[in-house]
Amino acid sequence: MRETKEPGKSWESFVSHLSRVTGYASGWVIFAMMILVTVAVFARRLFGYPLVFSDEYSAYLMVFCVFVGGAYTLQQDAHVRVDIVAIRLKPRARILFRIITSFCSLIYGIVLTWQTTKLVIYYGEIGHKASSIMETPTWIPAIAVPVGMFILTLQMFLCLAQEIRSLSKADSAQG
Repeated sequence: MRETKEPGKSWESFVSHLSRVTGYASGWVIFAMMILVTVAVFARRLFGYPLVFSDEYSAYLMVFCVFVGGAYTLQQDAHVRVDIVAIRLKPRARILFRIITSFCSLIYGIVLTWQTTKLVIYYGEIGHKASSIMETPTWIPAIAVPVGMFILTLQMFLCLAQEIRSLSKADSAQG
């Protein structure tokens, strides 16, 4: 017989797993970027043959790392945080403050995901290409932004749900 899971736990586990996978993917992409830059330097210095695409593609890979790795960074609570206000609040008020800021971040994530998705679609429709020797269709590297923002927004929603649960636990502990 199958084990019954709490409602919502499989969704939370999926988002957590997705954040972990994208975080590790970002790590591998950083490694690939390092290899690309190293090969480009050796090709230019030793053989006098520059890899004309290395700067452009390194920038694309960096964008991938930043946006696709954002959810993992949030999951690990590793984003830079200015908590000058929060540390001065009482525990319950601090949780409420985090709920409000998490909600605002969630709204921002939804809007950014939506707008960058529209931009990627627009790039595809007009056939926009990078003004470089490689003439990369810009929708290809740009797709990392809405995909990463979507995953980050899912992780933000998960963090908001956890903050709300911690508030209800704090309230039940007081009552």
